[in-house]
Amino acid sequence: MASPGNLAGGAADDIVGRDRDGVLWLHQSEKQKLLPRTRVGGGWQVYNKITGGSDLDADGRGDLLATDTSGVLWFYASTGHTTRPFKPRVKTGGGWQAYDLLTAPGNIAGATGGDLLARDASGVLWLYLGKGDGTFTARRKIGGGWQKYSHIIPAGINHKGVADLYAVGASGSAHYSGLDSTTRPFEDADVLPLRTDSTTYKTFF
Repeated sequence: MASPGNLAGGAADDIVGRDRDGVLWLHQSEKQKLLPRTRVGGGWQVYNKITGGSDLDADGRGDLLATDTSGVLWFYASTGHTTRPFKPRVKTGGGWQAYDLLTAPGNIAGATGGDLLARDASGVLWLYLGKGDGTFTARRKIGGGWQKYSHIIPAGINHKGVADLYAVGASGSAHYSGLDSTTRPFEDADVLPLRTDSTTYKTFF
């Protein structure tokens, strides 16, 4: 599942989910409830990671990113229409099999489009600044130690107008406040009490 934002023109953010047969479904939100799902299409079993949350092409709507099993990253721009929520996919580039986690929380460091975070197998988190057209600048290293988290997810927009993060792990969770900086994107972790950890859940978005 992923929460890419407002896909279909409503006032609230929407949710997409992939079933075991590889079919992607759109769940529109309306007044704190989900409407009956709408079929987007099949064939999504080719992807091992799907993430949303950023407006990657600066059109005011959330978009979707997916990596296939060969490590290629694909960009799905939203259309704003329920019956056809995404434009045809566009290849972003290869080599993304180096990462075991992707998250697209939104604008982190002041670029025109939403940004992307990727964690490699050694636990290093990398920042890809969005150019506003569905592509990204060269990666920037944020830091190591992120392997302690099982999930890294968007946490909304702070008073600086940039995205925050929640990170969830078996030893506890943390909140990272965005600083609108390319050299130091986040403040030090605000560790949350272990009792608020939600590791009993398999999916966060």
